[in-house]
Order: sequence, then structure tokens, then C-alpha cells
Amino acid sequence: AKKVYENNFTRTGGPLMASKEQGKKKKYRIRRDVEVQILSGEHIGRTGKVIRLLRDTDRVEVEIDGLDEKYKIQKHQKRSNEHPNGAILKLNPTIHISNVMHLDLWNDRPKRKTVPAE
Repeated sequence: AKKVYENNFTRTGGPLMASKEQGKKKKYRIRRDVEVQILSGEHIGRTGKVIRLLRDTDRVEVEIDGLDEKYKIQKHQKRSNEHPNGAILKLNPTIHISNVMHLDLWNDRPKRKTVPAE
């Protein structure tokens, strides 16, 4: 019996990889209306709800609990039919997807044990 290695097949994977479990659903994917913990950046340590996903830039717009108006993003809007004199819009911050974590996963992570110093 000859040993079978993955690199002997014409394409990567092949029958060897087909035996592995296929189609596992990712449980903690970041989606709309999911509670997240912010891991880094200006709003580190806060929790919020994902309002929308910006897939082209890999960012999420997060509605942060108890965020003051002065800490929101300011966007200067040009004159239009909707805003006849122009406007300064206060928008929720967008955070890179790598800087947020599913809140359930954050709460279930293993905690460090603190040993009292002698």
C-alpha cells in the first residue's frame, strides 16, 4: 500500500481534503443587529450594536451605548434638496471589523486567574 500525500494530486485538496468536515456554519460571524465589544481605537472597551456593514472597506458602523454627540463623526453635507442650506451631520463611527468582537464570545472568553503576591 502506497502512502497518499496531499501534494501528489493535480490540485490542492483533492480527495484527501474532501474527507474533512465540510460546510461548518460560523456561529459568531459579525452581522447586522449584533452586539459587539470594541477592542481597540478611540472607543476601546465600549459595547455597541452593529447598524450596517461596509463590505468594500471591511468596516462596521456601530451604534455605541451612551455616546455623546460631540464624539460622533461630523460630516459636512453640501446643499441639496434635502438640506437646502447644507448641514453638519452627526454620524455613528465606523470601526474596522478586526477591532470588534462578538459580545457573547467576549463574555465567554477564559479569564486570567490572579495569584495574590506574597
